[in-house]
Amino acid sequence: MPSTTNHASSLIYVAPVLRVANLARSLAHYRETLGFELEFVHGDFYASVMREGCRLHLKAAPPLPRAQEPGEPGDHIDACFGVRDARALAATFAARGATFALQPRTQAYGIEFYLRDPDGYILGFVEAA
Repeated sequence: MPSTTNHASSLIYVAPVLRVANLARSLAHYRETLGFELEFVHGDFYASVMREGCRLHLKAAPPLPRAQEPGEPGDHIDACFGVRDARALAATFAARGATFALQPRTQAYGIEFYLRDPDGYILGFVEAA
């Protein structure tokens, strides 16, 4: 089995690609509500936002069928972010008008909360125990 410690081929980052109905609306949400910065826009259909080294790519495209309807409990997470202080970050997002799918709660593995974006994606934020 090949070694995974070869620094010449080390992974640099991961960027989940979310299909969004309206790229401008999604960019506004991620920038204004969640504090991400615009990394790039390609044409009128693809963009990247990032916050503290974490990236999300947004692609203007018809949504894929989802098992979860708007308003359902957020038990499916589309992207999960590790954070240092979940309660403080949740308070910041709440003050900016973010939509919570799950309010901050303590679990055996840490403190977590989930947000729902304008396209129904669930973003998990977890502070490890």
